[in-house]
Amino acid sequence: MTAPTTKPAPSRDGVPVVLTADRTLMADYPTLFDGIMGTVQTNVVPAFIMRRFLSPPVPTAGPRARKAPLGLRRVEASLLRGGFSQADIVIVPPENLAAVVGRNTRIVAVASGDPFGLGMSNTTMTDMAGGRLYTVLWFEALLRQVKELKQRFGFRVVTGGAGAWQFAQREEQRAALGVDTVVSGYAESVVGELFRKLVEGGDAPAFVQANTPAAPDIPAIAGPTSMGVVEISRGCGKGCDFCTVAAEPMLHLPEETILADVQANLAGGVNNIVLISEDFFRYGTPSHVNGVNPPAVKSLVRKIRDLRGLRLIQLDHANIISAARYSDDDLREVCSIMTEGQQHRYLWLNLGVETASGELLERNTRGGKIRPWKADEWADLCEETCRRVVRAGFFPFISVILGLPGETPDDVRQTVRLIERLYHEKLCVFPIFHAPVLPEHGKPFTIADMTPDHWRLFRLGYDLNFKWIPKMYWDNQIGAGAGISKRLFIQMTGRLQTVQWKAKFAWGAKKLWEPKPKRETAA
Repeated sequence: MTAPTTKPAPSRDGVPVVLTADRTLMADYPTLFDGIMGTVQTNVVPAFIMRRFLSPPVPTAGPRARKAPLGLRRVEASLLRGGFSQADIVIVPPENLAAVVGRNTRIVAVASGDPFGLGMSNTTMTDMAGGRLYTVLWFEALLRQVKELKQRFGFRVVTGGAGAWQFAQREEQRAALGVDTVVSGYAESVVGELFRKLVEGGDAPAFVQANTPAAPDIPAIAGPTSMGVVEISRGCGKGCDFCTVAAEPMLHLPEETILADVQANLAGGVNNIVLISEDFFRYGTPSHVNGVNPPAVKSLVRKIRDLRGLRLIQLDHANIISAARYSDDDLREVCSIMTEGQQHRYLWLNLGVETASGELLERNTRGGKIRPWKADEWADLCEETCRRVVRAGFFPFISVILGLPGETPDDVRQTVRLIERLYHEKLCVFPIFHAPVLPEHGKPFTIADMTPDHWRLFRLGYDLNFKWIPKMYWDNQIGAGAGISKRLFIQMTGRLQTVQWKAKFAWGAKKLWEPKPKRETAA
């Protein structure tokens, strides 16, 4: 399916279904890392820098957004399949909301990312950088605008997306923001019937739990996505207490749907894409099988790479045990296909190590993230796999979680030793603070809880990040075709933030300088 070349102009009396998101989600990010940086900033960064450089405005055709978050595109496709017409639906950036809302509007649906700032990366940034998150500030500002329009025109307000789980714990805030219904889960299975009911004047419960549809029932998108995001699988099923999709079995989208989504982006002028999955290397494996399928991954990326006009292919998440099951040749071949013909040498992916303590990880994941390996094998497996992934040509972003429930000083020291052993590899390390998804999953970890070993871990990780992130960022932005002025501004801003973070580390660790790990030599 390709994006329509023209869409009906919205009626002056409003469009029945309006889809939107706050500026952190609906901005014109050249690469996935730009999007990540845009959604973790606090208002310590001035708003004009955010709006001009870090989260620039999305291009529009009239009031319509030319690019939109994948979740809104999937809702749009589901509504079109369910009998709504292009004239019934409009996706707009928040700046254009008033231009498409009127007496004919029945629903304004707002995507959410981290509406209350409860995600682990964002709680870490808030503690470390200070201030309030733009994901919270701009979401609140958008909902206030929607609420004012609602008072005039009487439509229903629906929200969902990755941040829907946060509303379940904040009923009073939901009501204060004017939200009528929260859709939790993947909306394709419910949105057609729900929106039809609301458009016809019916009512809906405050919370709707959507069941995950079968893979063939997921509709291909009808327009380009922000950052060219293309979903290849959803869910995970590993059972981690700190993850919102841990209980969702992994489901892989068919090749034809994925290729159609890439084509929709290319037809809409987006020639850099991101293959989204909770575990890229597990694509093509049945959800009940704890394994990998390298031929399926290679087939998919080869068909994507061969599409005319495509430039950058980016990744997000992968699991250590899935990467470990690939041979060195398979890893190299996948990396080679993805970067083929491109000026792109930093193909990054997030590898979730979380902690070097296998016993601690086993307790917090019910063993799902480690099996079939044993807890006492975890640290060595992580080290070996990270080295193999680097040798194959990937650029790992290693995530580690501070303050997992039951963490001991020895657990932290084990992770410190792992990072010291990997210190001279070409990789980055991102320590993040534990933030429970549910109250029974422990208490949030904060900067006040940090011990000298935590500070050592943080400093080691960010020493690597300060070295490699500017190079990776420059490489990715060149590959995506970002302009020189934007690239230079980002580099300058990054250098300033580096100075601020180093000062924070010196204050926290009460040390101006710490010895760096020595490079290991062969015996």
